[in-house]
Amino acid sequence: MALSALADLDHFKATPFPPGYPAAARTFYSPVDDVHGALAAVLASAGSSVVVSMYGYDDASLNEVLRSKLADAKIFVQLSLDSTQAAGTSEKLLLAPWQNDGTGNSIAIGHSEKSAIMHLKLVIVDGLDVVTGSTNWSTGGETRQDNQLTVIRDPLVAAEARARVDVIHDGMLKQMAARRASGGAAPVSPPSPRRPAADRPAAARRPARPVPPG
Repeated sequence: MALSALADLDHFKATPFPPGYPAAARTFYSPVDDVHGALAAVLASAGSSVVVSMYGYDDASLNEVLRSKLADAKIFVQLSLDSTQAAGTSEKLLLAPWQNDGTGNSIAIGHSEKSAIMHLKLVIVDGLDVVTGSTNWSTGGETRQDNQLTVIRDPLVAAEARARVDVIHDGMLKQMAARRASGGAAPVSPPSPRRPAADRPAAARRPARPVPPG
């Protein structure tokens, strides 16, 4: 059942939203707020479609909410996952029961169009509510790490996000088709992003000691 308003999520906030807070947005921060509860409530509200583009997918209960939507023939479910994360042991267990050939079910696993990771944490529900931020779907991401989750209710924002996610999803489907055509070879993992020099330990930034002439 669709949320009547984003204010329905207010009880997941540790400290009440201040008077005058925008009605079309709600932001939650882990580990202070109940980020997991807010995510579950938004997913459960889907009545016609739920489109997910997620880097870290390791939350069994959120996975079950999506599967309950998949069981409803009236709800379209689309899932785009990063190949480096989806290859994890727990992620494989969560994804094993999904049937990609089912009606109203489209799952794509791959990398970005530039052969790097797909790092989005984005959900679009019923073409109206957009969930975005830094939160991966995992216990750590939702309850221990410093993360942010924002829900925006705006059909134009949702349409913009959906257009981009659909392009990413289509690209991943083509990557999967190419792998099958080549004999089902395992996807090539994109390189891990190199941290900027300022973020690396000092030892890693220190120039090499010159070798004395011999």
